[in-house]
Amino acid sequence: MFSLLAFPVLAQTSQPGQSTQPTTARVVHQINWQTGFLEITVEQPIEEQRSNAPARLFRTQQEIEQAFPRILFESVLPLRIDSVKTVEDAVRTTPAISSRLTELSTFTERGLPRPDQQLTSLSQQFRVPIFPNLAELFVSHQIPFRMERVVRWVPTENFSGLVIYAAGAMPHRGTGESTLLEAALLPEIYDTTLRPVLEQDMLDPEALRRWGVVAYSEDFDEDRWRHRIGPNPYRIMAREVFGLLPTDILISPEDADRLLSSSHNRNMLREGRILVIVAPGQTIDR
Repeated sequence: MFSLLAFPVLAQTSQPGQSTQPTTARVVHQINWQTGFLEITVEQPIEEQRSNAPARLFRTQQEIEQAFPRILFESVLPLRIDSVKTVEDAVRTTPAISSRLTELSTFTERGLPRPDQQLTSLSQQFRVPIFPNLAELFVSHQIPFRMERVVRWVPTENFSGLVIYAAGAMPHRGTGESTLLEAALLPEIYDTTLRPVLEQDMLDPEALRRWGVVAYSEDFDEDRWRHRIGPNPYRIMAREVFGLLPTDILISPEDADRLLSSSHNRNMLREGRILVIVAPGQTIDR
């Protein structure tokens, strides 16, 4: 079920004149967009030649902790930032991001280490919050960019949030194919004429750090998101997906008009009070 990465992790410190033989940790990781965490489990073999069980467990836990910044770095690389790049792409173009990614281990939630019954391996779970510490690495603006205004009269009302239904396969603009929407850190919203409704630099930077552009959910229970979308959200259908990576949402021009013609609704968008309903399995990246 999970994508697997193998990492060499140093075993017990060698004595002078001895070589150190690395053991291999087994790592499983997934990005859970619904909870907002990168979840990592590390399983490290326990060397049998160590006679004292508590000391063996302690040293193995140290090995996991020492290796974790590198494991975290490798695990976060596939995360989609937007419709054109992943974290790995960002690292290639801006190498300075690498050190900041490994620093995320400071903000990681650590579970209790658990040995197996035979004391042959020790596993530990880690949860890395996507917001705010990871998200802020890719927030470059300080002041939100101006959103387009619809100056003609449009029948609308002041909405507390926006709910976009995008749970089925949709046309992927420019490809002639249909696909499911994929979750990303900084998705954007356009109408079907490609008029910008919400681009990443239009969002309040504090909202981006707090909870990102949108929340993703696989069910229709809005109550768990009430703190974000409020009691009176505007509910619409996504029409198409857009981008090299299909993370951007196209909505109808009529829906875009109802949102952009109201200063209240523009501010609602700017605050990221958006919930996107996606297909089962689309909130988990393995």
